[in-house]
Amino acid sequence: MKKKGVAILMCCIILLGGLAGCGSARDSTEASNVQKTDTSGESDKPIVSFVFTKGGFEGVPEHDVVLQKIEETCNITLDHIAPTMANYAEQVNLILSGDQSELPDMVKLTSAMFNDLYDYANYDALMDLTDLVKQCPNILENVPQEALERCTINGKLYAIPVFCNPNRYNVIIRQDWLDNLGLETPTTLEEYHKVLQAFTFDDPDGNGQNDTYGLTGLSMETFDPIYGAFGVMSPIQTYNGTGTYWYLEDGELKPQVTNPVVKEALQTIADWYAEGIIDPEFVSMTTDDNLNDKAMKNQFGMTYHWWTWESKIEPQLQEVDSKISFARIAPPIGKNGESGNRGVGLINGCVVMLKGAKNPEACMRLLDWMYSEEGMMTTYSGVEGIHWEKRGDGTYHTLPQYDKDAAWIQWYSAYEAEWPLLQVETPLVQSRRDAFNWNTITNEGDGLVTEAEVEYGADLQAFALEKYTNFITGKESLDQWDVFVEEWNNRGGAEWVTQINKEYQDKRAD
Repeated sequence: MKKKGVAILMCCIILLGGLAGCGSARDSTEASNVQKTDTSGESDKPIVSFVFTKGGFEGVPEHDVVLQKIEETCNITLDHIAPTMANYAEQVNLILSGDQSELPDMVKLTSAMFNDLYDYANYDALMDLTDLVKQCPNILENVPQEALERCTINGKLYAIPVFCNPNRYNVIIRQDWLDNLGLETPTTLEEYHKVLQAFTFDDPDGNGQNDTYGLTGLSMETFDPIYGAFGVMSPIQTYNGTGTYWYLEDGELKPQVTNPVVKEALQTIADWYAEGIIDPEFVSMTTDDNLNDKAMKNQFGMTYHWWTWESKIEPQLQEVDSKISFARIAPPIGKNGESGNRGVGLINGCVVMLKGAKNPEACMRLLDWMYSEEGMMTTYSGVEGIHWEKRGDGTYHTLPQYDKDAAWIQWYSAYEAEWPLLQVETPLVQSRRDAFNWNTITNEGDGLVTEAEVEYGADLQAFALEKYTNFITGKESLDQWDVFVEEWNNRGGAEWVTQINKEYQDKRAD
């Protein structure tokens, strides 16, 4: 049985195909939160209406120099329709189900909405970009072919992917604790184990109390690098996911959650938990606030999280104790030489052009520029000469105005621009660069949608979380692994495997 949100989406898709009408949504309360660029008085350039939002960068000043740069360079008038980040998908659906004469030209689908691409295409709601993209050298140069193929259906390109490098996570360790205990940076799984023991039992903060743990993190995310040491990706999505991760074996997709190798990793994690070196509260930790609170209380020596976390929390801790320092380190190497962090999806959403777009060439001109060096720098770091400069040695440096405008400067960043992050020295750059260094293990089923996931995904996620938690904490023995696998399959997992392999063969397999 499909969920209500999917049914609403299908209604919107039908509307996009011109098969029905439900009246205007622009008068609704939710739609009233949508921010639009003022395009009054601009008639000499083609207008491009584009729906997208950059989370955390909502709002621009009166004199918007980034918008000016975009419009001048691309020779367009940009009508930027920017729903708030909260309930973005629902707000997009409201826009698309509104007055059909006022539909936008382009819409960004977030990663959570990416699977909708196939439905939109099947209902003939989207512009075929196959020929248009041939005139976009920056897209062709900077977007991997594999990412473009994910947006290709029945031989036609229906979207420009928001490509992102899968390296987004770091293992974070208390460098000052290593120094206090005279320990070297761990590299192997065995060395990790010894360091975690020392962080738990050897009073690394020197307060004379038994109040520290070696390892903590956000729910099952905590153990991703340990799975990587066994050559597998984390078996289930994190605390707020409803899907699962997949690996290829003999040309067939199989779920990591029932991978026999995962059982070996789970035994290691369970042994460490029984030893007392893993924070027992990992079970209930689901937000950065939870992790930040433990960091501020000096309660753990190692964690694993999104690449931006450490660079934000470390300055706060140093206000309390200037000696506190973190380091980003490679995930552990297992006995067979395997290692890796969880890789995020190759595609972090995509941009689609609706079939009724009035100026397709102008739309593509904008998208292509956004993938150029200048476009990425402008939408991510601001305007050259105002926010940053390129020096004679080829390096990029921010100017004082950048710091003043940092709160809004990425308002027009529809893509996850990787390139500027590697060029401009900002507080987060080094963390991101470090993340690029580590091997990743990625989800081979990324971007594939099935009816079984809609119907069974949430239940199977909850079931797997419960069982994995019980295995780790010792409430259930790993001798029950086969029973767990059988029940996962019986609860809809087997049907999911069948359906996703059909999707894989239809859309990806050569």
